[in-house]
Amino acid sequence: MRFSSGFWDKGVMAGVYLLSALATFSPAAPAPELNGEQIAHRIIARARVASESGKLQNFTYKKLSVSEELDARGRVKERKEKMLFFRSGSGSLLEMKVNGRPLSGEDFRKQEELASQDRQKMTAGKSAKRDDNWEKYVTPDLLSKYQFKLLERTNYNGRPTYVLSFEPISRNLPVRQIADRLINQIAGKIWVDAQEFEVARAEVTLQSEVNLWGGVLGVLKKMYFVVDRTRVGENTWFNRSTYGDFEGRKLLDSTHMKLRSESSNFERILPMSSLR
Repeated sequence: MRFSSGFWDKGVMAGVYLLSALATFSPAAPAPELNGEQIAHRIIARARVASESGKLQNFTYKKLSVSEELDARGRVKERKEKMLFFRSGSGSLLEMKVNGRPLSGEDFRKQEELASQDRQKMTAGKSAKRDDNWEKYVTPDLLSKYQFKLLERTNYNGRPTYVLSFEPISRNLPVRQIADRLINQIAGKIWVDAQEFEVARAEVTLQSEVNLWGGVLGVLKKMYFVVDRTRVGENTWFNRSTYGDFEGRKLLDSTHMKLRSESSNFERILPMSSLR
């Protein structure tokens, strides 16, 4: 069964979609000593600024996305590679390979159609476009699910940084969509830039198994997800890389997926007046 279809896949990918959102926020001025909850409130307050300013829309970049489905011995059964180009937050697929074979023609169009259908399901049918604007998913409702604790102050990539832990505030959080089943069960650590209140890094694990559709169609048993971010300019941050390792059951079969992405070639879009 291919990763692009099936309720197990959609549940995991929907969670991944929002996990990346947890690591995309906007800047603020340096603050005095704060506790974990106060830092979380600062993040939320500035997330709205990021969404409204549209600052991240002023860049282009490339992203390599790789997914691997593994067998019981950890050997790769299927590998998909996608090279995408993003402009103003929206992406287009430049190239795709399956098990090292470049796709073209009808095969290429079929994979794009399947990806579009999955994106619609993950976003409640609102849009089928490939969207990398994670900041719009960072809402008070999302972060209100967790309690935050300040662990230490340190330096990360040469910048002063808060290190926070987070975990769900309750074991019985409401489930309104498939992604909530995963989001309600995650915990981990985040590294928050102390000057611009951007998340520079996040490490996320699963606290307990997650049943998809009552466990009949799938179960996510283990998960490890990492986001590492880069500062490309003042108050401007992007996800540089992500890595995810997911184990569970899809229907009656065990499944093991590894996902990673790497973004590069960040370039500012020049205004038309400067090109004349």
